[in-house]
Amino acid sequence: MVRIVIAFAGVLVLCAVGGFLSLGAFPPAAVQQTVHKDIAFAPPAPPAALPTSVGTPAPLPMAPLASH
Repeated sequence: MVRIVIAFAGVLVLCAVGGFLSLGAFPPAAVQQTVHKDIAFAPPAPPAALPTSVGTPAPLPMAPLASH
């Protein structure tokens, strides 16, 4: 009877250790990434100039006010 309990406890310990290892106790080493250097960017382009002749605005429709 004692041997069965010891064998059962051993199986439980092996399952616990295997589960612990499968959860990532020892993950693989991270891949070394290259270091990015700072890049000097070109200055931003100046904003586009507005056209000189925009045109005349359309006349607003005017309705006479209703008097009561």
